[in-house]
Amino acid sequence: MTLVDILKKSGVGFTYGVSFPLTIVILDYWLKDCGVSNTTIGLFSLFHLPFVLKLFFAPIIDNFSIPYLSNKLGRRRSWVVFSQMMLICSVIIMANVDPRTNLGSLMLSASLVALFDGFQNIALYPYQRGDVSKDNYGYVAGIVSFGHRIGTITTKLVVLYLAHFAGWKVAYECASVLIFICMIFVLLINEPKIINDSNELSLRNYTNVSTNNKLMSQIDGLFDKQNGIYIFAVLVLYKASDFLIQKMSRAFCLELGFSKLEIANIVQLFGSASVIIGGLACGFFVKRYGVFRAMMYLSFAHMISLFSYLALNVCGNNSNILCGVVFFEGITGGAVSAAFLAFLYDLCKNGSQYALLWAIHEIGGMFFRFTSGFFADAVSWTWFFIIVPLVSLPGIIVLNKLDKN
Repeated sequence: MTLVDILKKSGVGFTYGVSFPLTIVILDYWLKDCGVSNTTIGLFSLFHLPFVLKLFFAPIIDNFSIPYLSNKLGRRRSWVVFSQMMLICSVIIMANVDPRTNLGSLMLSASLVALFDGFQNIALYPYQRGDVSKDNYGYVAGIVSFGHRIGTITTKLVVLYLAHFAGWKVAYECASVLIFICMIFVLLINEPKIINDSNELSLRNYTNVSTNNKLMSQIDGLFDKQNGIYIFAVLVLYKASDFLIQKMSRAFCLELGFSKLEIANIVQLFGSASVIIGGLACGFFVKRYGVFRAMMYLSFAHMISLFSYLALNVCGNNSNILCGVVFFEGITGGAVSAAFLAFLYDLCKNGSQYALLWAIHEIGGMFFRFTSGFFADAVSWTWFFIIVPLVSLPGIIVLNKLDKN
């Protein structure tokens, strides 16, 4: 890979990293700041469902052009630009809603942001994977994850700092400006090569049965193999403890008395830097041990790191302890995320397959995020941080079975 390729792939990661935290991470801080309960914050994870529904739109993005826009920009670039234009509008709508008086409107606007973020995610898949050999999947995943983390860091810091000094409305409006900058980046890079580009379909024959069969054949058979059930289990279970911890750790930090500014500096800035280091290190593990074994080793290390929250629970509002916890979790969590991305690269050949596997993963993640609030309210923080890391064990067991097979 050339330096230009590395910059492009990290830029693509940055692009889809900008919008994702607006409905998953930063929204949690906003809701908690407005006095919303942990249970309701957990319930808000359900409104990320439209992001999962990209599974049903992926065959259209893979096979159809947008009238006029595709002729000017190319099929993939036109879908990315269309998604980003809709994202900008949805984020602006979201910015102008007050959760304390109109929680329903916030739910609806957050769902729109998640929907068009899913569109963008599928359209950007060919930019991520490209013509990369299997041996380099780990490194490419690390580079894309690096860009993704830089994008999320930028969004989190910009929004949290502005929320602290100017309020949430201004903060989310500025987030829409970041999405516009990403649109400019997409317009400047080359259109990626599309597999089976000659088989482009028109909207008129979309309802034809043979056409639908052709679309679904792209995702058919992914699990028609000996290890299919284990792959399915990995998609659901691999990052289960991560979903539970991430959702409630933000509420936990606020309850301990850390300010939004401290969270921005320590959790988001310092923590994201450690995540980047872990993501880049993932390439070495995948290269040396293979995808499945690397995932297993890294998941076990991440499970150990999550127990460090117990120290923070005992020490309370202590910035030094928080830095240590965030660093340990970030290193291992970044490696785990990049390894999972390499796992998807290894299995998927087009955006439709990618959407199917990611949708299964997100459905599992949505379940764990949804239940995290109930679980946190039902038990003490001590028991929460004892039990949640152990949720990683089933995923490690399944990965061990895959490695043996």
